[in-house]
Amino acid sequence: MGGPDHHFRVVQLPYNLAMPEAFTRANQKVDGVFVSTLEAARRLGVYVMASASVYQGQLTRGLPPVVTDYLPGLSTDAQRAIQFVRSTPGIGTALVGMKTLAHVEDNMAAAAVAPMAWEQFKHLFSEA
Repeated sequence: MGGPDHHFRVVQLPYNLAMPEAFTRANQKVDGVFVSTLEAARRLGVYVMASASVYQGQLTRGLPPVVTDYLPGLSTDAQRAIQFVRSTPGIGTALVGMKTLAHVEDNMAAAAVAPMAWEQFKHLFSEA
């Protein structure tokens, strides 16, 4: 353990609709208790950047209709994938690679919609 004077302040990890383990798996031990990676980061004051927000483009199309139901106000699966990541408690930055101006414009549209509130977000996992 680095102790209270550690200088570790930021972590980047893969997190998205297909890989939610940083939020769902209690596999990190902090103060004798197992918590998720995101909760461990919160408790330790570490900022989290999520890479692979759209999973190398695989989450930009063909998401199940239930995702649309839970992530309203967005017009594309890419926007929904980004919204999921940016709405996750503990995620500070959702990184997204973009090759074209069309990708930038589509992805930026997600920023026009506020991240989901916790009350809405938690239903993604409790009813799955």
